[in-house]
Amino acid sequence: MLEQALQAARDQREQSQADLFELIRIPSVSALSEHDADCRRAAEWIAGRLTRAGMEVKLVDVPGEGSRHPVIAAEWTGAGPQAPTLAIYGHYDVQPPDPLEEWLSPPFEPSVRDGFVYARGSDDNKGQIACGIRAAELALAHGGPPVNLRFLIEGEEEVGGPSLPEFVKREAARLHTDYLLIADGQFTAPGLPNLLTGLRGLLYTEVEATGAAADLHSGIYGGVAPNPLNTLAHVISALKDRDGRITVPGFYDAVRKPEERELADWQRLPVTEDDQMQAMGVPALEGEAEFSPLERRWARPTLDVHGILGGFQGQGQKTVIPARAKAKISMRLVPDQDPDAIFDAFAEYVDSLSTPGVRVTARRLSSGRAVRTGTDHPGVEAAARAFESAYGGRPVLVREGGSIPVTVDFQEALRPHLLVTGFGLPGDALHSPNEKYSLDQYFRGIEMVLHLMENLRDAPRA
Repeated sequence: MLEQALQAARDQREQSQADLFELIRIPSVSALSEHDADCRRAAEWIAGRLTRAGMEVKLVDVPGEGSRHPVIAAEWTGAGPQAPTLAIYGHYDVQPPDPLEEWLSPPFEPSVRDGFVYARGSDDNKGQIACGIRAAELALAHGGPPVNLRFLIEGEEEVGGPSLPEFVKREAARLHTDYLLIADGQFTAPGLPNLLTGLRGLLYTEVEATGAAADLHSGIYGGVAPNPLNTLAHVISALKDRDGRITVPGFYDAVRKPEERELADWQRLPVTEDDQMQAMGVPALEGEAEFSPLERRWARPTLDVHGILGGFQGQGQKTVIPARAKAKISMRLVPDQDPDAIFDAFAEYVDSLSTPGVRVTARRLSSGRAVRTGTDHPGVEAAARAFESAYGGRPVLVREGGSIPVTVDFQEALRPHLLVTGFGLPGDALHSPNEKYSLDQYFRGIEMVLHLMENLRDAPRA
């Protein structure tokens, strides 16, 4: 199977690229209800591909409140009951493309420049899950892989939605998985793949400040009217000091220092402060100076403001004191930090920062625990050899600052050996205008998954 599938992957790169572009063109923005139909269209596109490849596919609508998007559950058991099962996770939903004026080409019309495809979702995560889909198609078209295959793909990753976690918990007995590949990340540096030993968790909140019963004229009431925007600015500025330390009481109580061998490995990585500044396009790094930049990104918790809404937003002038204002604030959490305890402390703290006449309320929008993955199971060596075959380099063991919320649910419900990695590159502008994805990384990612299937042929089951 392997050599035939690899040759087909190389001969059919134009088709693989066309397939990816077709998926990218679907504007499956999960955060905006006007794109609900597009999310379903993306799910149906993937389900159709896996069905035509020979897999048994279900498009599952998990009931519940709010805007839900289908889960894709596919399986192929042709390798037999004694063979291990490899599951592949990904998500078809993408972030909103705003601000549109900063894109150099339309966000949902793939544009190739210097070997990169520019489009929303090109890297995160359509370009990465497409590696697994295309590898499965090629393997099944050339005799079938030596492992059983399963896909678990969601459309709510970017909004922390509950559909896939609920489905996995409900169907855990039927979804036994030995090895689970999560490709939703980036290389540590060009030419340097990685396998993750940990992912930060996420606590996403909305803080609302409420003042008068209605917007007020600042000339008539200014000086006595409570101003929720002023209060919200005070709250936000008080949440972190100028050295980047978060001031929420008890926030750092459960934070553990990384192991010394982890820190030693990170110090040897060819990633400099200048590299990181260049990747972000900034003149300086911020944060806790007593920790290295990589430690800040991978092993320290964070607090960031993502948006502020209130008052007059249009051009020109309007002298209004708003009745209410809101801010979106998230915290990236590290292992042993409990999202429930952190939220309770955060909510109590922002309430204590309110000013006279303004009520400040925090609401939790989503949360997920940080993850530590095992690195001593047979899948690690299988993945390392697969990376070496496809990309020419063995992966390093690192952590990642981002969050993949469903990873915890996979651990608790399915107990697989986790392989958490990614095929993107630093500077791919995830969640930002002009997101991009290297086509070479994409083609090699397909080959990596084919090699992984082969390398797991005789791996023990979990």
